Order: sequence, then C-alpha cells, then structure tokens
Amino acid sequence: MAELRVKEIINQRGISVAEFAKMIGVTREYCYSLVNGKHASQKQIEKMANALNLPIRDLYTVPSQIESAYNPYEIVFGRTEQYRANDIVTFGKLNGEYGAFSNMSTEYPVECCGYTFKTSEHLFIALRFSGYPELQNDIMNYPNSMYCKKIFVNGNDYKKYHHPNWHDDYFDVEVMKYVVSLKYAQNAGFRKLLNKSKGKVIVEDTTQQNTSNSVLRWGCQDLQKKDLVKSVRSNAKKHINTLIKEVEQKTLSLKKPRSESAQQKVDDKLKAQIKAMEEMAALCEQTILGHCHYTLVGENAMGKILTVLRDNNGKIDYDIKYPLFLFEHEIK
Repeated sequence: MAELRVKEIINQRGISVAEFAKMIGVTREYCYSLVNGKHASQKQIEKMANALNLPIRDLYTVPSQIESAYNPYEIVFGRTEQYRANDIVTFGKLNGEYGAFSNMSTEYPVECCGYTFKTSEHLFIALRFSGYPELQNDIMNYPNSMYCKKIFVNGNDYKKYHHPNWHDDYFDVEVMKYVVSLKYAQNAGFRKLLNKSKGKVIVEDTTQQNTSNSVLRWGCQDLQKKDLVKSVRSNAKKHINTLIKEVEQKTLSLKKPRSESAQQKVDDKLKAQIKAMEEMAALCEQTILGHCHYTLVGENAMGKILTVLRDNNGKIDYDIKYPLFLFEHEIK
C-alpha cells in the first residue's frame, strides 16, 4: 500500500510542521499526525496537495500504485496538472524561441472594435476596466504592457475600477480565450509559430516568478528546479556572509589598525571575492534553469488556451457570461 510522503516533501522545502499547519488550517498537533499519514481524510489530503501545489498522487511514495482519474494531457480548464518536461513546449522569457506566445510580446498587436492594442495584454487589462472608457484609453496608450499591469492591475489605486465579476466562475479565463483568439485570427506569424509547437502541450513556465495562486493558475512551475535555485542563492549568501565575518574578525584581532591604503586593499579584495561568488551563483542558476528539467505543476490556463487554438485551427469556446464593454462596444 502506498504511504504518504508529506513529511519528506515539507522537509525538502524547508517548511516546518507549524508553518504547514497554518497553510492547511489545522493545529500543529493534528498536523503532526497528518504528515505521518495518520487520520488523513480525503479532504485533508486534498488540502495538503493544494497547499503544496502538487497532484494528490505525488503525495505518495509509490505514485504508480495510485490510479489517476485523469489524463494530464487532456485539456480541462481549472484543473491542476503535472507535466513532464520532455512532453511539452514552454514559454516564459520574451526573447525565447516561443516568447511571442506571451501576452506581453509586442510582436503581434491585436485589434478589437476598431481599436489597436500594442499587445494582447493591453487588451486583456483594458477589458478588466469595462465601463471606464477613460481608463481603457489610458491603458491602450500605455507604452509598456509589463508596467501597465503593475500599475493598473497590481496597484491599489485602480482596484476599485476592476470588473466586479472578473474572478467569478473563471470569467477572466473566458475573456482571455476571447483575446487570444483575436491574436490568432489577426496574425499569420503567430499562427505559424503555434504550429511549430504541434504535437506537444504548450505550457507557460512561471518557475522564476514568486509562487502565488495567480502564477499557478495561468502557468506552471518546476518546483524542484525552483528549490535548487533557492538552495544556490541561500548557499551563496551564506558563503558571502561567512567571508565578510572572517574579514571583520581578522580586522578586530589586529593589534593596531591598518593604514588607509592597506585597508583599501583588503576592502577591494573582499569586493572582488564577493563579486566572483555572486557571478558563480548566477552561472549555477542559469545552468539549472536552462538544463535541469523535472516536472511542471499548475493549472496552465494560458498554455491550454494556446494549445486548443493551435489544435483547432483558431476555434475555442468561450462564455462571456457577465456584461463586458470595450469603450462603447459590448463584447459577446
């Protein structure tokens, strides 16, 4: 019989039992029994899987013995998936091979209701402000989509103007389907790039972003890779702090202070050593990110939209169930 390996997982990620207890909303005492596989109901197992952003089958020591109720390569929106890196095509950085899959890419502008938007992200953000044409105009003319999102979506100043149903019933995903379908229909280059990825599921790789519900909703993260990068950064910081402490202790142990020129040499040497360590850590990070491929976990809403459009020649079902306007035009 397969056994739960939750204790092993949280230890690997540096999560204490007390912290994990807060994550799943139970007492520390009860959490001890859960992570050791005792008194774990199906509901608690689901909570633990959601807290760790893992499919339920990965909480067990022998995943092959757990019957999967679904095929991860069947497109179902709203479901958390686990993709093998060799079976997918990923995009993340704009300068990557498939960077133009990103809504942030300026390579393929989008026209809607007679208005042209620099990126599909601009249009998606503008629709979030349905009923506020002046703000939609500001968004449409904003030069950079990334900063536009930072200001209008993530900033507190504009949250009161967001569509009241934006996060209800996956309405934002339905709107995204509409937006990206326009991008597909209007850009031959985009269609050609999508067809280049045929035969594999498209996944938005958000590994380098801070983990959040939104990040894991739209894309997927390679949690093992993320842990490796975190370990490299932690070890580099530890070595740098040790080096600084050793230099400081040596300075304090001197019978008389160094001359100004001698101290400058010590400082310069320390800076050079720190720089070398930081560069080595950065190189290790890039090597891990570029060559270590494990499993990506997340709902992957964006990748699924692109995959469906590619495999259905631009056809995708969407349901604009709440009133939605771009300037004076209603989107249906």
